[in-house]
Amino acid sequence: MKHVLTLLILLFFSFSFSQTKKQKAPKIGLVLSGGSAKGFAHIGVLKAIEEAGLELDYIGGTSMGAAVGALYATGYSAKQVDSIIMAIDFEKMLTDQIDRKYYSFFDKKHSQKYLLTLPIKGLKVGLPLALSKGQNTYNTLSQLFHPVAHIRDFSKLPIPFFCMATNIETGKQVEINSGSLPIAIRSSASLPTLLSPSKLDSITVIDGGISNNFPIQEMKKKGVDYVIGVDVQGFLKKSDNIDSAIKVIDQIVNFQLYGKDSTDFKKEVDLYLHPNVKDFSIIDFDKKREIIDAGYEKAKNYIAEFKAIASQQNRRKKREKIILSNKMYRVNSYEIYGAKNYTRRYIRGKLNFKEGESISLKTFNQNINYATTSSNFSNIYYDFNEKDSIVDLKIHLTENPNFQYLRLGAHYDNIYKLAGLVNYTQKHLLLQNDIFSVDFAFGDNIRYNLNYFIDNGHFLGYGLFSRFNQLETNINSPNFMDMNVNSINLNHHDFTNYLYSQINYQNKYAISVGLEHKHLRIYTNSFASERDQNRTFFDKSHYLNFVAKLEADTYDQKSFPTKGVLIDASWRTYLLSNNYNGDFAPFSQLRAKVEGTWTISNRWTFMGQADGAVSFSDNTPEQFSYLLGGYGDNFINNFVPFLGYSFTELQGNSFLKTLGTFRFRYYKKNYIDFSTNYGLVSDDIIEFMRHDSFFQNARTGYAVGLCSSTILGPIEIKYAWSPENRFDRVYISAGFWF
Repeated sequence: MKHVLTLLILLFFSFSFSQTKKQKAPKIGLVLSGGSAKGFAHIGVLKAIEEAGLELDYIGGTSMGAAVGALYATGYSAKQVDSIIMAIDFEKMLTDQIDRKYYSFFDKKHSQKYLLTLPIKGLKVGLPLALSKGQNTYNTLSQLFHPVAHIRDFSKLPIPFFCMATNIETGKQVEINSGSLPIAIRSSASLPTLLSPSKLDSITVIDGGISNNFPIQEMKKKGVDYVIGVDVQGFLKKSDNIDSAIKVIDQIVNFQLYGKDSTDFKKEVDLYLHPNVKDFSIIDFDKKREIIDAGYEKAKNYIAEFKAIASQQNRRKKREKIILSNKMYRVNSYEIYGAKNYTRRYIRGKLNFKEGESISLKTFNQNINYATTSSNFSNIYYDFNEKDSIVDLKIHLTENPNFQYLRLGAHYDNIYKLAGLVNYTQKHLLLQNDIFSVDFAFGDNIRYNLNYFIDNGHFLGYGLFSRFNQLETNINSPNFMDMNVNSINLNHHDFTNYLYSQINYQNKYAISVGLEHKHLRIYTNSFASERDQNRTFFDKSHYLNFVAKLEADTYDQKSFPTKGVLIDASWRTYLLSNNYNGDFAPFSQLRAKVEGTWTISNRWTFMGQADGAVSFSDNTPEQFSYLLGGYGDNFINNFVPFLGYSFTELQGNSFLKTLGTFRFRYYKKNYIDFSTNYGLVSDDIIEFMRHDSFFQNARTGYAVGLCSSTILGPIEIKYAWSPENRFDRVYISAGFWF
């Protein structure tokens, strides 16, 4: 009955208009409510409006309603908006997930092993403001709205537009109708706990849904004659159904529209639509298609009303279709605003652009990720002012006020046993571009790692690395059979300091050279010597070394990668020693490990590895021999994992090893893998290879494992064996290696 009454009224107005040609065509305003993921229903409504030939004269919205409305107001068709939304990975965008390739080489090596990162404010440990800083959201919006970036007055858009935000200090509504459109939408959609508050001129704002989720009155002030309102919010929930922070926020937003003191907003609009999205939550971003279709299903019931309104309009020219291109622009000049603790050279190095070079908007947008992953900036906004394929860049930075962090982790494996990890990280400790980080691992084997690095982006950087690594284990020792000892307790203490300079290319490759000081303490408590009384030391020397490294890391993820290459090659020359054993002479060692992972199919990946080392000396000290055996990572000095043999069972001055692993993903992030390795260990492997076949004489080992990627890090259970020595063992690893 309501539909019939509305249609009769519209037909009456249509008839009256046809009798009075001089009557002005009505101005139609569309108001789209907030609702986060439920706001996808607005797209379905726009499709029906477009099908009916109805043209809009003003659009206003809040949160997701603002985002959808702005896209349509910019000039995108309803079909294009549908395609845009369907193509966006909202989980990745709203959680600021960034491809690992954008992480600095320093962070790839040292920062991806923590379970929890907390900011330190003053002397107190704080909590993050939200799940996301919103940089990915801004980057996406900036690229989508680039065709109208030159329009600062939103009333000058192809369809005039406004949106709502909330002043975080007063709780009052803020109407945004000018400025940067990407920042406006980012501000309107700053849902608490999901996106951090946004800076808008001199005020800080949060999601507009907190103060005005359905800006009908603001639309009426625009001089429109007819208001269509689309409300995707639900109704007030019972307390038993409010069981998460997100649902609490949803309830707060609904107070305005559905609370006892709220006005009857349905009477304020001329045509009210309420799509059936009650079964969806505000975080159902993976149900885009269903929600869009729900909006269309509701709106198609109003096609007749839309057509009746459209019949009163004077037909305007067809909207020009927006086509995003990857056009190249030459950087004429750039200005950087808001940088206090970071130099222009550092920022330009991070963003990876130069004056006079050509760059596309898409590439520049992606390059922002290089700076974002550093956590040095809360936001990076920019004006990409173009004219005749020439661009003047204005980069606006908001430095992260938090430059101190507490990070926590944990790990268990068969070698290092159980360990907890506490990290303290501080930015610009001594210089603007530096980072100081120290790990302390406590448990069965106490260790620490200290890193100080002056990060100049893609320019030459400088660093200091200091480590204490302790490993205590029992190993088989056939060398001591004549002492009636077949197993000894071995304590291996390594204190290393490395002063170096490093240059990296696109965060994929790094070359470093420097000087290294190493102090080794290797001893056993299994028996004593006359020299040491309570124990026997195998080494207690200081060494000074020259070190050169070539490293590469293009893996798409640290654990269970599906593609990429890993290279770790080093040349180390031992120059000087205080010579505890009295047999030291300068010598060198070259080691190279090359590893690659390839995706075979949607569920299968293959990892291949070649690892080898050569000692250039006729008499390499035994403590610098290569010891192969066991399973693990981050081993101390020349310990090398080798499946099928016990820890350190194989020993020699040189070795060559190959490893292959097939991994099958059987459910989400759960895997089954099968590995096989072959290896030769010899004091002169080059001479050995001249006369003997590698695979005919190689030691072999195999393993089958169950693995899973969890919020606690990777968890692996492997059963390893070798047919040559009847060895078998179960290895367990839980958490990131450190």
